Amino acid sequence: MPERLRRLLNLLFGLLSSAMFGLAAGAFWVLPTLFTGRSIPALALPIGWLLGITVRRWLRYDGWTGAALAALATLVAAIYAACLTVGAMLSGAMSIGFAQALVDAGTDMLLELARLAQGPSDIALYIAGALLAAMTALPVGRGLHRS
Repeated sequence: MPERLRRLLNLLFGLLSSAMFGLAAGAFWVLPTLFTGRSIPALALPIGWLLGITVRRWLRYDGWTGAALAALATLVAAIYAACLTVGAMLSGAMSIGFAQALVDAGTDMLLELARLAQGPSDIALYIAGALLAAMTALPVGRGLHRS
């Protein structure tokens, strides 16, 4: 297998894996949100940190590729958690099951309602979480000091 194709497949695997980690983190993120009954955008920071560690230690992508994958996973988690929160609110408002609310609303409506529910401070926290994930995913001590 040519080296170029192997690198491309490796990157595609990394994208898929980081998206899956992001979805799992988003599903976990929505649990305290549902328990408290309000959105908790500040969870972007610890979740970003955990996703940065996950990408660095489990996916083992070096440098900026790993940082970008960790940031992507954090943003996927934030979007997914926001959509699930909207689905839960629709479920309660319409007195239907959670899964039925998600199906009836559809992806476009969930994304649009989630976008409308986000304030500037929420978005700032999501970006800060993604940056924290990226910094955490970078290898520690490499290239920082040259003797």
